[in-house]
Amino acid sequence: MRHKLIKSTHFLQDLLSSYFQRITQQVVETLVLLCVCHLFGLYNPNQVADALKLPKARLYRRIGSLSLYHAKSLNLRLGCAMAVDFITDAESKSAATQSRRRITVSVDDTNLPRDAETLSYCSNYYSRKHNTPIWCQNVLGITLKVGNIVMPLDMRLVSKQGRGNTGKPNLVITMIQEVLDFFDTQGIDLRKYPITFDSWYGSRKLVETLSNLGFATILFHGKNNYVMTIGDTTAKLSVHKKHIELCEDQWGCDKPVYRTKAMSRTFGECIVVFFRDRGKIRTLLVFGKPLRTCEALRIWRQHHGIEQFWRYFKSNLHVSAMSLQSREGAYVSLGIKVMSYLMLLQISISERRTFHQIQLQLTGERHTLVELIAHFHDIIPKEP
Repeated sequence: MRHKLIKSTHFLQDLLSSYFQRITQQVVETLVLLCVCHLFGLYNPNQVADALKLPKARLYRRIGSLSLYHAKSLNLRLGCAMAVDFITDAESKSAATQSRRRITVSVDDTNLPRDAETLSYCSNYYSRKHNTPIWCQNVLGITLKVGNIVMPLDMRLVSKQGRGNTGKPNLVITMIQEVLDFFDTQGIDLRKYPITFDSWYGSRKLVETLSNLGFATILFHGKNNYVMTIGDTTAKLSVHKKHIELCEDQWGCDKPVYRTKAMSRTFGECIVVFFRDRGKIRTLLVFGKPLRTCEALRIWRQHHGIEQFWRYFKSNLHVSAMSLQSREGAYVSLGIKVMSYLMLLQISISERRTFHQIQLQLTGERHTLVELIAHFHDIIPKEP
């Protein structure tokens, strides 16, 4: 484990140095040190300084020297750089292996957990009373799932003020364009893979924009209040669910399904897939390429990878435990969590162990941090 940890540390240092050439070596080593300490149960600079007897002001000053551009780039470049290797490896395999891995791009957001129940009440009251966005309450993310591996491609902090008062739909397009530009420079066409969204993002404008960008397969989760025309009946999806008959023995499907064409004033023409999941009938809206039912369900199963990523982000990396000042500090905090996830993922793949198992072992071996810190030469010496 110690050898794998040192190897992953050097890999992350080289990755940071290659993509952020204007960042000093001291800042690079400070960022990597904070990431390594996440594996040992130390989730913010204050805990790291206390455990390793380092000056707190020095750690905060170094990570506070990052600009907003570099802070945002931490959440974009590193995950995309690691994803390039996974995509290249998958594309070199046979068609059957590529089908099993089913590379899928997913977009979703999550609320950051509160430190205390009282704060959540205060924030909720303030947001509704004054209609003022509260920073760092919502994280918008784009992930890539290759088989069972989930890679964060881009992360942004947004305010959660409702659909009409937020720039989240436009920000999604901006983030997707940034991700596409990165992979285009690497010679990888991400547009040929399916992209999935939650029902909140469903709109004709988004579908048309994604189609213009080159995406051929777009999936949305359907809401019950979506009005669709199926056959000669125009009604909400909740009404259509009561009149359809699900088929039990559809090829390649492990659950009862029903597939049909539909027309909507909101979305235009699309394919609607009804399926029973955990006793409830759910719907998928398929745009672009008219997928088979089994293909649509397989792609949507990959969408749950982003929910898995959010769970790791909150429970294993304690995203709410680090809170730095200013907008730059908020993005640096998020970037450090992303880097820690990438390091955990790399060790998890090589060790074939879960995140929890790795952290459980290293938390009990916190004394090894004294040996590991010897690899951070610019952190140990005291400043004059």
